[in-house]
Amino acid sequence: MNSLKVAILLGFTSVTRGNRSVIVLTVMILTLVGLNLLFVPSLLAGLVSGSNEKLITTYSSDIVVTSRNTTDPLISGVGNMLTEIDAIPGVAASTARNSLLSQTSFNGNRATATIYSIDPVLEQQVFDIDRYLIEGSYLTPGDTGQILLGVQIAGADMTKLEFYSRSLQNVHAGDSININFGNNTQKTFTVKGIFYAEFIQTDLQVFITEADFDSIMPAAKDHAAYIHVKTENNADLPEIVDKISQLGSDLKIFTWSDYAGIMRSMTDSFTAIKAILSTVNVLVAGFTVFILTYIDVTSRRKQIGIQRAIGITSISITIAYLMRAIFLALLGTILAAILFQYVVTPVEAQYPFHFPFGAVYLEAGPPELTSMAVTLIGVSLIAAFLPVRGVTRMRIMDAIWG
Repeated sequence: MNSLKVAILLGFTSVTRGNRSVIVLTVMILTLVGLNLLFVPSLLAGLVSGSNEKLITTYSSDIVVTSRNTTDPLISGVGNMLTEIDAIPGVAASTARNSLLSQTSFNGNRATATIYSIDPVLEQQVFDIDRYLIEGSYLTPGDTGQILLGVQIAGADMTKLEFYSRSLQNVHAGDSININFGNNTQKTFTVKGIFYAEFIQTDLQVFITEADFDSIMPAAKDHAAYIHVKTENNADLPEIVDKISQLGSDLKIFTWSDYAGIMRSMTDSFTAIKAILSTVNVLVAGFTVFILTYIDVTSRRKQIGIQRAIGITSISITIAYLMRAIFLALLGTILAAILFQYVVTPVEAQYPFHFPFGAVYLEAGPPELTSMAVTLIGVSLIAAFLPVRGVTRMRIMDAIWG
């Protein structure tokens, strides 16, 4: 108990009477390290969250149903199938799509695209593509001869697009484009709208109404290549998949995560980057605390020797330095959390990072804050213990006389 009281006194005086420049420098460095430890994980969390949300709300939905039959790749009786799927608890909405590979052309520019047939009403219940219109308007059920283009196909004079050179480049809402379908049918469509979801797979899509598609492919009526299912929040996805599979033995069912292959690859890469940067940050924090503590205890080696000579134990001296390290690490942690929450995050929200799937916002919660605090305090304790341990193990006379 006496050793602890002495340690508290020594630790308190080392902070209040110590070199304030060294203390401020240490806290500043620990704050910067803390910000780095928060920034990388929160960026990764925002990256994963944003990409998954865009994938689900604009491209795949929560569940995708296709046909397992290799000879007949279309699902038959789609109208009844949609009714049965919508009746499953946990399902919010569903919509059917057909697709056909096509060659689009406009003013000498050509672009290959997959054209999807949609029911505009059901489509808007499952997907949010209508929120990303940059020109014109969305399709309506009665539209014929109208087409909705993704910006990566239209081009829309946006020269910085990833696929601009392979797009139609100059198409805008109201223009007429020619389409050669895979069944050798040719038709001219008026561009009703152009959307830009900032998700490349989505922005490469083209949509027409079911009425237009059935006129081109009469055999596809009441058939579908895909059924996209939106589930309610916190719905049991495996249970819904199981119930849908019971509706037909020839159904093949995918969840949104099955469509996230490229996103998983990106996430793995960012996880590796996070590990590297976090390791560097930890080493910086550790070396900073170690060097500053080493310089401090070396300059006070004679004083530490005299303290031991008058009866202050090595344990008390060691605990005092460890308490000082914890105090400085806590200051750095608190400052880093405040700066990140009230400065870095709001600024990044105003000027977000942009990836091929849209804007990415920082997401830092209790797990990231706890991890940062534990890392800073743990590294500070280890880095402070090593030099103090070395000095306190010296013989008292050697410490006093150097």
